[in-house]
Amino acid sequence: MNSYIYFSLAILLCLFTSFKICFAANKPNIVLIITDDQDSVLGGMTPMTKTEKLLQKRGVHFMNSFTSAPICCPSRSSILTGMYPHNHKTVNNTLSGGCSDNNWQENFEPKTFAAILQKDAHYKTFYAGKYLNEYGKNKAGGPLHVPLGWNEWRGLIGNSKYYNFTLSHNGDAISYENGEYLTDIITNEALEFMDSEYKMGLLDPMLIVLAPPAPHAPFTPALRHRNAFEDLHVKETPNFNIPAGEDKHWIMRMPPSPLPNETLEKLDEMYRSRWQTLLSVDDMVEAVVNRFELYNAIDNTYIIFTSDNGYHMGQFSQPFDKRQPYETDIRVPLIVRGPGIDPNVIRFDPIVNVDLAPTILKIAGVEINNSMDGIPLPIFDNSERSLMEPSIETNDVVIPDRYDRQILIEYHGEGSNTASSSCPSLNDTNLFGCSAEYFCKCQDSKNNTYGCVRHLHTTINFVYCAFNDTENFEEAYDLMSDPFQMRNIISEMMPSIKFKYQNILKHLLTCEGVGCNIYNDLI
Repeated sequence: MNSYIYFSLAILLCLFTSFKICFAANKPNIVLIITDDQDSVLGGMTPMTKTEKLLQKRGVHFMNSFTSAPICCPSRSSILTGMYPHNHKTVNNTLSGGCSDNNWQENFEPKTFAAILQKDAHYKTFYAGKYLNEYGKNKAGGPLHVPLGWNEWRGLIGNSKYYNFTLSHNGDAISYENGEYLTDIITNEALEFMDSEYKMGLLDPMLIVLAPPAPHAPFTPALRHRNAFEDLHVKETPNFNIPAGEDKHWIMRMPPSPLPNETLEKLDEMYRSRWQTLLSVDDMVEAVVNRFELYNAIDNTYIIFTSDNGYHMGQFSQPFDKRQPYETDIRVPLIVRGPGIDPNVIRFDPIVNVDLAPTILKIAGVEINNSMDGIPLPIFDNSERSLMEPSIETNDVVIPDRYDRQILIEYHGEGSNTASSSCPSLNDTNLFGCSAEYFCKCQDSKNNTYGCVRHLHTTINFVYCAFNDTENFEEAYDLMSDPFQMRNIISEMMPSIKFKYQNILKHLLTCEGVGCNIYNDLI
């Protein structure tokens, strides 16, 4: 039975049902793909040639897209709710930090875009992959807990894995221990969901969220991709493997600096493995697009591709991780394809991940919740196109900034319950992620807690950060002249300019809803 017959049956069923349901059938499908720790500064999109062809060249690529928090659980919570971390209360990856705790489940899961679309717009909703780091653990309700808003749920228990994992199938814990690869399982589950919906006539539009583990540690590629990029080496940016000076926060200055050669070799292996894991995500994108094309539905489907946060590898002699307020960690890829969006468009608008939830609601024709701190993406705004000309080399159309925006980056540092057993000399529970394998350079600390104003416009590319520590440490960078943040200019700032950004940050750290969107002409 082909898609025309399915559509005809849907129309007949509409004649015997309510107008509201019939109207829902005309709404677009929405697919959100969220990778894990995929950078946009160190070439993280380069291996994804299928995604480039099927999404980037068919839609809009946002070059100035940022995470509200450079860490998994707070960022994912922001994507789901459209709220900054200080509003949804998930501040780090621990249960005590709000990651899938009772407060999140009771007060914020009902406010996700999925819950709203399922309730108010008759969307059939599907989720597969990583949710929040503490999800499925006993203290977080175990796998029996299925977040509100999802008709079909395939949530990963715990943090990112590739093999030997457990998924909650609508509350039932299903273990995969026979060589199944998580990204492929997610893909197949999504395709089966799509098939079942179309074969039933698809009265309701679909919301599909896919959250593969790539390229998060342990960086394990599928067997079919393990020989890819054999000669690849880690990208050496100008700030690669140089000592962090006194103008950087103390955790950045932990020795050794520079990193020894044996660590650099490990970084090469990790870099290759990260790219290899992304090839399976590339296959996922292709499979999803092909399946919508099979049902003649691709022209009524929006596909959004992004990551929860970025990643650093060797910058300022930090081995690898995220959590820091630098471009490697806070910039994320963002591509959108869908009806009404012109192909081959590159935009430089300042975007933050809290913008995704209101965008999804706008696509679905649903009123945007007043609690959301973000604003819809300018995916339909082509008013400035006549001012630009296509690139001769890429045939892309470049659209400039449409506004001057200050966005918030916030992070609450994480410690440990006990001192690191592998680094007994540190003997400090305020530290996190200290590994003897990497000379006890710690990834985090409780006083690695900061708020940043990320300010972008045509002639402005600036960041100001203030740390919540005993030093009242501050950092500021003019990325127009210093794109790799080599020189902290906080001591050189005019008092009036510094005071201005301090006030903006103070406001952003307590803002709610529309008050979180500051534009230069309103300051």
